[in-house]
Amino acid sequence: MIKLKDLLLERIDYLDTAEYLVKQYKLKSKIKFSRGSTKADYDWMKDIIYLRTSYSSVKDFLITVLHEIDHAKDAYRMGKRKYEDEYQKAGDLAVHQGKDFHDDNAFEEKAEKWAKKEVNKWIKKV
Repeated sequence: MIKLKDLLLERIDYLDTAEYLVKQYKLKSKIKFSRGSTKADYDWMKDIIYLRTSYSSVKDFLITVLHEIDHAKDAYRMGKRKYEDEYQKAGDLAVHQGKDFHDDNAFEEKAEKWAKKEVNKWIKKV
């Protein structure tokens, strides 16, 4: 017997959706899946967005992909080397202020803010 709550689970093809979003922002980043402790990572040297195989909700997945897209946009705009240098400087500044290199990095905060704003544009389309 199928329970109603089982029918209400959200289903989405993560690969197709992430590739679609990347194209919508005129990027050429590749999407790959990996096992890691973070929700996602962007490798700016290889231009690859690494995602988990599951997320708690579609909205959480979309915010995560959009967050990594913002990093990719910065790397495209600035160039890989400059992006790496500026990201490192922002992380070092956070550490110098007694904060976390990653979580308090200005690039991470900017990407998260942008993703949370952008998600409303995509939530009904996927």
